[in-house]
Amino acid sequence: MKKTKIALTLSLVCTLLIGNPAISLANNFSNTVDNGKIENGRMLIPLRAVSERFNSEVTWNQAQKSITIIRGKRELMLLVNSRTALLNNAALSIDVPARIDHGTTYVPARAFAEAFGGTALWSEQERIATITIGLQQVFIHTEPLKPWRMSQERINVLNAKINEATDLSSFSQIRTYFSPYFTDSFINKIIYSNGIKNNATLTKMADITYSSTTAAGMHQSAYFESGPINLELVDRYVFYKFVDNQWKVDDVNVGRQIIEP
Repeated sequence: MKKTKIALTLSLVCTLLIGNPAISLANNFSNTVDNGKIENGRMLIPLRAVSERFNSEVTWNQAQKSITIIRGKRELMLLVNSRTALLNNAALSIDVPARIDHGTTYVPARAFAEAFGGTALWSEQERIATITIGLQQVFIHTEPLKPWRMSQERINVLNAKINEATDLSSFSQIRTYFSPYFTDSFINKIIYSNGIKNNATLTKMADITYSSTTAAGMHQSAYFESGPINLELVDRYVFYKFVDNQWKVDDVNVGRQIIEP
């Protein structure tokens, strides 16, 4: 009976993998947004950034100056500078109208959360709003991105270079090529190993965890098909270091595990 249950579970996972050979366990986006605002005692959130982190479809209508968010069976339409919104075509009053600031549309956190059946909580001590919808959470900071934190663009570039470093046989100038992205100690390690051991091409990002202003880490996970019925779990731990006035990859450890029925 136990083996039967495992086989059924594996069959379900394999079904989800059809048409997508690698499914990441990490979200497509970080669950943190850094440019929330406090105005007149209301927490305002950047609508598109927060909506997309909840896997919502966001559409801007320039002619109507409206923005529409679709998540599941709910559709919320907001008009800029209007206190009336539409939730599934039914009128909905909001206490603070949507507005645009430097090209970004802002709306009250509570109005957004409740429209999609969620909650919004405010931490005065941390100055962070937490929006919870179902099993998903997004944290909105009211302070700007700290200057010492990595930009998403830099994270993407470093991740691409990690993927490239799986096999170094095609690189003639390894140290020169990877020097802008990897620390000297990590370059020495991959030269000795002729690449990152057990590496896999992972493109989905997870949250960056900062232990200080000069050290950070990220954990990525993904399932890959392995043979006709097996799956392979890949766990990649990336360690970053702030050196030479920029963030670089300081180490990468990759583990692989075959999951059999």
